Amino acid sequence: MTARARVRRVAVLLGAGILVGCTAGSGAGGPPPSAPPGGAVVTAAELRFDRTQLDVPAGRPFTLLFENRESPPHNVRIYDDVVDQPLFVGEVFSGPGARNYEVPAIPAGAHRFRCDVHPEMTGTVTAR
Repeated sequence: MTARARVRRVAVLLGAGILVGCTAGSGAGGPPPSAPPGGAVVTAAELRFDRTQLDVPAGRPFTLLFENRESPPHNVRIYDDVVDQPLFVGEVFSGPGARNYEVPAIPAGAHRFRCDVHPEMTGTVTAR
């Protein structure tokens, strides 16, 4: 094999390795994580939540696992529609990454959740 052929082969292998490295771990794929015991889970990808309904316990604290699978920042805010007051505001962060939000007890009933950065990302939390 000539020196020129070796250089070309190394260049092709490096290019393939870079391509695989850039596409692997993008965070956009894969199954959603499991909810913590007694808690809930929601994932953000492609500027939307993976679900629009969360069921959580009423009257006691719970853990909300929030996974952001993309680089734009997201969070989860839960608020009371009646008085339009936040019941919980999660940390805004860029992904890919995940946070365990420790949510204080919220009253029984249906409440809205949304992303503060992208208010069109919404859903309903039902506390029972």
